[in-house]
Amino acid sequence: MKKAYVVFKGRKPGIYKTWAECKAQVDGFSGPVFRGYSSMAEAEEAFAKQDAGYAARYKSSNEVYDAKSSVAAAAAKKAESIVHKDFKPDFDGEYYEVHSDGGARGNQSKKGKMSGYGYVIVDRDHNIVAEGYGSAVGATNNQMELQGAIEGLKRVPDGKKVYFMTDSVYVYSGFANNFPDEPRYKKWEANGWKNASNKTPENIEKIMEIYELGKNHDLECIPRDYEMHANNRGKYLSIAHGDKPDANGKWKNPYNKICDALANFGEDDAEKGIEGHVALIVDGKQVHQSALFVKDLDSDGHGFVVDQNGDNVQVN
Repeated sequence: MKKAYVVFKGRKPGIYKTWAECKAQVDGFSGPVFRGYSSMAEAEEAFAKQDAGYAARYKSSNEVYDAKSSVAAAAAKKAESIVHKDFKPDFDGEYYEVHSDGGARGNQSKKGKMSGYGYVIVDRDHNIVAEGYGSAVGATNNQMELQGAIEGLKRVPDGKKVYFMTDSVYVYSGFANNFPDEPRYKKWEANGWKNASNKTPENIEKIMEIYELGKNHDLECIPRDYEMHANNRGKYLSIAHGDKPDANGKWKNPYNKICDALANFGEDDAEKGIEGHVALIVDGKQVHQSALFVKDLDSDGHGFVVDQNGDNVQVN
């Protein structure tokens, strides 16, 4: 017997104790979403999560929506669709990892964006050999994503092998080889720098610049996990804002957590009207007090983000 009802979409969304109260909110309402629960606790949990995505599968109030089991089932289904590839560089010589990020506060507006980017370059022994950030007023998020990667690649010695990572699907897909429309930059070049819609991509000058830098360094993407969808297409999982510490409190993608923090430094500068590039580590030497580092990196690539004193840094 159902002890509570949740109206996710109706005249007045909320939790109701009786069917009569629930019915009054959904009868005659176009496209209502509502469910009955076996306990008030389950109803409160579902409503707090705004679990309409799962509840919408049920079409009749005669069926009981079990929030816990539905959420668990959805999580299990997603886990089954996740594709994971370990990063095992197949290169005997000297190589570098380039990690980058970019961002723009107020990205929804057309003017006045406070924008920034960050990059970290790591050698094969996991030493940070270069790190920096930049700021701009009025640049878009995608422009900063591109600029962060460009600035990082510029600081790799000419011709040296590069493994590349960014949270930006916009940039990552330019070089990746996971889906039919990738690597996008190579396909666009072959099509006269036209995209799949036969249009010139936005930010084409920066795209052509990063593409040439990538070719010069025989760039390969560091593998990213993705959720496989239909039609041979998937969705990359976030490695920056979506990253969560492991059981030991270490970040799973610590270098990109640094890049995310550095992009925020750039946005802070932009809000003060400061534009330009700031070097933090050059040729393996710290040149600025704001430099960030990774401590206790393990074999899984997890580590803590710390400041120059070795103290853990609060990152998003």
